[in-house]
Amino acid sequence: MSSHPIPTDPAQVVDTELARWSRIYAGEAYYYGSEPGPIARRAVRYHRAYFPHGGTALDAGCGEGQDLVFLAGRGYQATGIEFTPAGAAKARQLLVERKLPGDVLQLDLRDFASDQRFDLVIAVNSLQFMGADAATCLDRLMDRVAPGGVLGLSLFGRNPEECAHSGTLWFVTLEELLERFRDWQPLEAARLWQWNVSTNQPQSFVTLVARKVHPMRPGLVSLG
Repeated sequence: MSSHPIPTDPAQVVDTELARWSRIYAGEAYYYGSEPGPIARRAVRYHRAYFPHGGTALDAGCGEGQDLVFLAGRGYQATGIEFTPAGAAKARQLLVERKLPGDVLQLDLRDFASDQRFDLVIAVNSLQFMGADAATCLDRLMDRVAPGGVLGLSLFGRNPEECAHSGTLWFVTLEELLERFRDWQPLEAARLWQWNVSTNQPQSFVTLVARKVHPMRPGLVSLG
């Protein structure tokens, strides 16, 4: 894990990541493709076990919209939040191409102050780029989940002896994440790694899908 100095000016954190992702989303093609990822798919699968008819959904950090259009296509009243103009424009474009309803807010998650609660919330590889603000933003997203609703997450993982912050990045252990959700019902949780082609090294992730209710019994549940 790198040891870049942590920016002391919050604006520097925002500007660094805004510039990074604006470059990534600048091309005509969809950088991550246009198909949904596994967290969105599995979060919907779990949520539909409790709420077969869907409901409201929030994609916090929707990027170019591949998970957002999946949520809209599954019948959710879907809202995406994306802080880059290029990403927000491509998410809206993808909704139009698929002829699906949905809202895209060009907004930094730090500034998301809505009182609306959502039946399903996903934050897939977005919060970890918010540096020291990431944990607070996660708490706010947890509060935006309606009672009985489901939250799906993917974050950069770390070992207990490693630092939680590196530059504009935030890292969390699976144990820390489960402790943060101790009053929720965990549906699945995992630590995994993916090979980072640009650095030629493995990148650790932690993932969690959890429901906003007190656990009915210890351990994880499975849909089979």
